[in-house]
Amino acid sequence: MMTSRQARAYFLPREGLGEAGMSESREALAAYSQAVRLRPDYAEAYNNRGNVNSNLGQFEEAVADYDRAIHLKPDLADAYVNRANAKAALRQFQDALADLGSAIRFNSGNVLAFLNRGLLLAEFGQYEDAVSDLNEAVHLEPEYERVYLVRGSVMAAHSRNQEAIADFDRAIGLNPGSSEAYNSRGLTHVELGRYEAAVADYANAIRLRPEYAAAYNNRGVALAKLGRLGAAVSDYDEAVRLQPESAEPYYNRGNAKERRGEYEEAVADYDQVILRRPNDIEAYRNRAVAKAVLGRTEEARSDFDRALEIAAGSR
Repeated sequence: MMTSRQARAYFLPREGLGEAGMSESREALAAYSQAVRLRPDYAEAYNNRGNVNSNLGQFEEAVADYDRAIHLKPDLADAYVNRANAKAALRQFQDALADLGSAIRFNSGNVLAFLNRGLLLAEFGQYEDAVSDLNEAVHLEPEYERVYLVRGSVMAAHSRNQEAIADFDRAIGLNPGSSEAYNSRGLTHVELGRYEAAVADYANAIRLRPEYAAAYNNRGVALAKLGRLGAAVSDYDEAVRLQPESAEPYYNRGNAKERRGEYEEAVADYDQVILRRPNDIEAYRNRAVAKAVLGRTEEARSDFDRALEIAAGSR
């Protein structure tokens, strides 16, 4: 199942605003504010200002704008979809679902309403209803790459890997420049044990988006499965460089270093994992093994004990 963070990433797919984007958004915010001052009944301007606020990460302000737009124009389906996106970002998932239902009631052809509701339903484990909504999104816009990308991700999360591959193939066919589709298909190839195919997909993702940290990390995993540990470590190095706040490439690099007999370096990587994920049981266990090999017996015992404590607390 997708995490809440992944779901919100689909609802609000943006890489963050650079200085230029921030400046443009502030200008747009001022323009829409002027528009609603001049025309207080201008529902679309409130909706658009809400979109700018959402893009700036100001979700409470965005919801207030969408509230006003819907008050002025209760059948404005796009405002319900947009308010649902902002509420999802605020983790108000039930309210978001209600808004998406309203959007569909007022406009049964709104593909984003079906797409986003399908993703939220999958988040709540309502898999059959989720697939039904995503199928409807595909029916409404069969040439829209993102509907296949989202449906494929939901299929993959429920181990319907062949159907997921078919959806990612379709997404890539519609948009050969989609680094996300290549990365997602690579993940599914790994689940199927097709590691060479996964490496090729991650390579395409990186070619299209050279700063794609997750694709470097994921390619490292596939390379490690193939026993190509040196190449895997190089990919983890790049993932760490691009996204130093992420624990995952440190963890994977630690595993690879341990397999290569580089126990001191493995311990250093597990240190970084635990710094970022203090309750990571596997990081403590793996660090304990590496420390034991290095003769640091008391430290190893302490790590094993800590792993047991965490495991007991999670029951």
